[in-house]
Amino acid sequence: MKKIVTFICMVMVASITLLGCSNSDDTKKKELKADSKATYGLHDVVDANGLRIAFTKAQLLEIEGKKDSVLKVSFDLANRTADKKGFTAINLEVKNKEGELLDVYPGENYGKEIEAGTSDKGAGYFIVKGSAPFTVTYIDPDHKEVKATWKLDIKK
Repeated sequence: MKKIVTFICMVMVASITLLGCSNSDDTKKKELKADSKATYGLHDVVDANGLRIAFTKAQLLEIEGKKDSVLKVSFDLANRTADKKGFTAINLEVKNKEGELLDVYPGENYGKEIEAGTSDKGAGYFIVKGSAPFTVTYIDPDHKEVKATWKLDIKK
């Protein structure tokens, strides 16, 4: 009986040890360093000088009875620097499959300064022409240089 109790205790200790050593990063999104030559996908978290950007959804909206006339791109932002970081959707360059630049739709486009160490969510709206997939390019407003480009397919 004593051997069985000892064996059960050893199994429990081993299980707890293995759980404690497991890598919780497996459930987290891998964070990528911004590379102007790379193309990222939906949900890729890209660090552009401390501002972490992930596009979470691209969808076509029906506006004023015109089906598929507006593209909404949703994103998550996180500022991991010690300073405020500005981000505005109207500075994003969005192009269709054919390479044509989409115009910003005059609506409630995201534009804020994100406090140090905080996160936020938002969306940008663009007038659709051409077809998907769409590419979205983030240009650093302080340095006027391309930081990252994502290729987004439409999610219904």
